[in-house]
Amino acid sequence: MWDFLSHPTVQALLGVTVLFATIYVGIRVAKALRPATSKAAMNADSLAENFEEMRLQGDIDEGELRRIRAVLGETRDTRASE
Repeated sequence: MWDFLSHPTVQALLGVTVLFATIYVGIRVAKALRPATSKAAMNADSLAENFEEMRLQGDIDEGELRRIRAVLGETRDTRASE
């Protein structure tokens, strides 16, 4: 009765089924955890401070910092108008 499990096609189908089930569970867990991990209170001011620290450490240069500040300023202006 269990002889059909030794057939390579059946083993491949079972393997693919287990793989898809694992991926499905992983996606569900990721979606469940995503709101919990994305609730960090990051506003434009704290982001600007973080980027300033990056500039002081040499990770980004002054030109990049100015572009980031311009984008953050636009974000702040958009949120203020809403």
